[in-house]
Amino acid sequence: MDDKGLLEAVQTAIEAERAAREFYLAAAEKTASPQGKALLLQLADFEAYHAQKLLDLVGSLGAGRYIAYEGKAFARPRPEGGRTSEQETNLREVVDVLTLAMDAEQKAQARYQRLAESTTDLLGKAMFERLAEEEATHYRILSDEFYTLSNKGLWVWAE
Repeated sequence: MDDKGLLEAVQTAIEAERAAREFYLAAAEKTASPQGKALLLQLADFEAYHAQKLLDLVGSLGAGRYIAYEGKAFARPRPEGGRTSEQETNLREVVDVLTLAMDAEQKAQARYQRLAESTTDLLGKAMFERLAEEEATHYRILSDEFYTLSNKGLWVWAE
């Protein structure tokens, strides 16, 4: 991929990360569950982190170099009072939101995997591969929540 194509792809990724952040912030407002809110807000923070690191990358690419990407890890919340699952009262809307979120995470993972495959720079390849792994983790977490919400009506994020 040439420099112009790479910058366009990274700019597209930045916009997608910003949109994902806004999506998760809005989704957090739709759930009645503190656990669900905590998960969705943490995902919003992740997307903001990704957008910022991609902006840092754009700046460094202007100087002809990639940056080292320090990934971000999920921190599972400690449930209050020993509760490990919470009923969702706005189930239908939240399940629909999770369906959209899982689709977006899969698309983001594929985007970063394509970028990793298209660069020969070791730092660039490592950054895009790590971003793809993080998006895959987001998908797995959302998929687990989707399953338990769909079948039991429960958020189990803190388990």
